[in-house]
Amino acid sequence: MNPLSENITKGTFGELLVQIRLLQYGVQAAPPLKDSGNDLIGVKGESFRAIQVKTRTGDRIQINDLPHLYHIIALVVLDPYGEGVTVSLDRCRVFLISRDEYERGINDFEEYEISQDRVDELFSLQRPRFEMARAG
Repeated sequence: MNPLSENITKGTFGELLVQIRLLQYGVQAAPPLKDSGNDLIGVKGESFRAIQVKTRTGDRIQINDLPHLYHIIALVVLDPYGEGVTVSLDRCRVFLISRDEYERGINDFEEYEISQDRVDELFSLQRPRFEMARAG
């Protein structure tokens, strides 16, 4: 078996943590069969959302390398006291940010921390924006 890099391990922690936390709030989330740019597809009732997971460590939060199409960024800040791949999952934080919110600009991530209200807002039946290039 090929060894896993520290970056791959941390990213996988983030994706799995998002799946667990979303499940706590009634969302079934799983990776797509093929990696086409989104890390997870979340389903709650009749609402489906493409989710891009970004996992960070330390104090500096930067979001980059986003796919062209997505509905939600799930930002995971891993245990600030962990070293390497030693992580206390209870100390990790998950923030959910819609595409529109991210494009308007984020000053304070605190208001986007995962909660039942936040999940309900993002998975409402209101149709989210999903821009696609149009021919012609």
